[in-house]
Amino acid sequence: MLTRLDKLVENNILSAFSRGVIIKLIKEVNEKLTNKYVNINRRVGDYMGGRVLDLDIIRAHDSGIAEGREEGRQENAVSNIRNLMKNMKLTAEQAMEALGIDKSEFSKYMTML
Repeated sequence: MLTRLDKLVENNILSAFSRGVIIKLIKEVNEKLTNKYVNINRRVGDYMGGRVLDLDIIRAHDSGIAEGREEGRQENAVSNIRNLMKNMKLTAEQAMEALGIDKSEFSKYMTML
């Protein structure tokens, strides 16, 4: 089943998120059905857990969170640059220096202003 799910994701028929949800639900169903049978539950759990649950969805989620945070930082920096330019009558470069933005990123922020 996992191989089939992987192929569906590879062929863009199923999203990595959906794949992850399906696997999570399989694990939950397994726990409910085998809770009285500790040995079976543990063996199936060992197979479904660990490396299998190192899912694309988790990696995609973590990547999305990191991208969102970076985008938020950049939007905040642009807002701060604009405020310094407006309120303190600074040039964009002076505002970026005041904010401690690395000079290698000046051109990126200049395009965002």
